[in-house]
Amino acid sequence: MPCLFAGCGNSALSHDLYQLGYTDITSIDYSAVCITSMRDYYGHCPGLQWAVMDAQALAFRDKSFDVVLEKGTLDSMMVEETDPWHVSQEAKTVLERVLTEVSRVLKPRGRFVSITFAQPHFRTPHYAQPAYGWSTRHVTYGSGFHYFVYVMKKGEALSPSDLALGQSLHLPPGAPTPVSQLQDAEGEDFLSAIEL
Repeated sequence: MPCLFAGCGNSALSHDLYQLGYTDITSIDYSAVCITSMRDYYGHCPGLQWAVMDAQALAFRDKSFDVVLEKGTLDSMMVEETDPWHVSQEAKTVLERVLTEVSRVLKPRGRFVSITFAQPHFRTPHYAQPAYGWSTRHVTYGSGFHYFVYVMKKGEALSPSDLALGQSLHLPPGAPTPVSQLQDAEGEDFLSAIEL
């Protein structure tokens, strides 16, 4: 099962996956220093390959990977954004380039896994674009300080609610965001909780 780790940095995740039995992992990063260091450190693992590459322009054939993984890479590309409700056109363009490339290199029924601190109402609209040809779902982890794991499956349709979230990304500036569609359902009565 060929896997791609996009924006690996100095994370041990590739090696952790290797130890779990995933023995065909290509890890990329735009930093040549980082890739050289990781290649030297994990040279004893023949199934781990390392390459200097920009996630916006992947040098792989179409449908090359069963899994593409990113952990905080998209967050780093959006680090200068000051308003998560109104992402700049430049940041939207960067994310679109990366996600288009991820979709291109994914095999049918392949999965794109994104691990991030970005909450669903901020990140799902970017993932839920019909052009990528995948469905999207997420799981929340952690207590107190949460992080989110998004899983996109190539070849499955977006749900109507996710499609609506994706369309909200293209609203004209100043248009009201359909907040009711963006909030996750909670199994709690907040009005009772705050004793109104």
